[in-house]
Amino acid sequence: MEDINYLETIEINNSKQWVYIRSQNQYNPIILFLHGGPGASQIYCADKYFKALEHHFILVDWDQRGSGKSYSRNTSKESVSINQYVEDIRVLTEVLKKRFNKEKLYLVGHSWGSVIGLLAVEKYPELFHSYIGIGQVINLVEGEMRGYEYVLEQSKLKNDTITHKKLNKIGPPPYNSLFKTAIVRKLVDKYGGYKYQQKTKLWNDYLKEMLESKHYSLLDIVKWFKGTNYLVKRLNNELLTINFFEQVKKVEIPIYFLAGRFDYITPSSLVEEYFEMVDSPHKEMIFFENEAHDLHFENTNKFFDVCLKICNKP
Repeated sequence: MEDINYLETIEINNSKQWVYIRSQNQYNPIILFLHGGPGASQIYCADKYFKALEHHFILVDWDQRGSGKSYSRNTSKESVSINQYVEDIRVLTEVLKKRFNKEKLYLVGHSWGSVIGLLAVEKYPELFHSYIGIGQVINLVEGEMRGYEYVLEQSKLKNDTITHKKLNKIGPPPYNSLFKTAIVRKLVDKYGGYKYQQKTKLWNDYLKEMLESKHYSLLDIVKWFKGTNYLVKRLNNELLTINFFEQVKKVEIPIYFLAGRFDYITPSSLVEEYFEMVDSPHKEMIFFENEAHDLHFENTNKFFDVCLKICNKP
């Protein structure tokens, strides 16, 4: 057995992109993480949350095109599209399979990563063993509407007149204004729909985690914020067209949806409706009862257990 630990750039479709690869056994299966956002790359915090998986997998965290360490001001507008990210997944998957002599790998997509992840496994099923969607995006417009209605209801029940008035003033989604989207998401977070376990703080501490990370320099932190700002603006209109009820009705590999019961960023009720509809040779819906959108950060132990169970399936 040989330990693996690489933090390096890989040329992916004419773009140098950073990956962080590590494992305690080179014979482990590969698991490739697609971070959320767009732009919310997670190499900086991967050790803190996912270290234990190194015993069982070759873990690959990837700062996607234009994200985090991979951000470049030379990234062209033409190269930032959903289809381009799907093709980047294909190339990176082929590189990893060849390097580690694996037939297939496990693909995990969180939030934005679940958009490009589901599209990748639908288009290139032969590359993957199975797909795990966390906070799976199904229909962004409908999901935002359910989140809006949830906060509207909660604020009324709790006599939170300030929040209630603010929501009525903004009005229901969809929003062309990213400012309005940010305000509503902050209010969803206020009522536990983003991270249910408020004590964990999670993304409230991302800057602190970056500053403490051995993998991110101060320049990388600046690039993280620049990349997130750029990609959210660039991809927002295209994301508003996503409706997997119409776009992906069948996936030819096993799929697993991990849903936080209190998730109102990508509401679990919507994921459940899609789960019932989508055709797959094997599918499972796995609820995290006391978590929300960032369930794999909020409950890492259960997330590890789920990954191991999936890996042990034939």
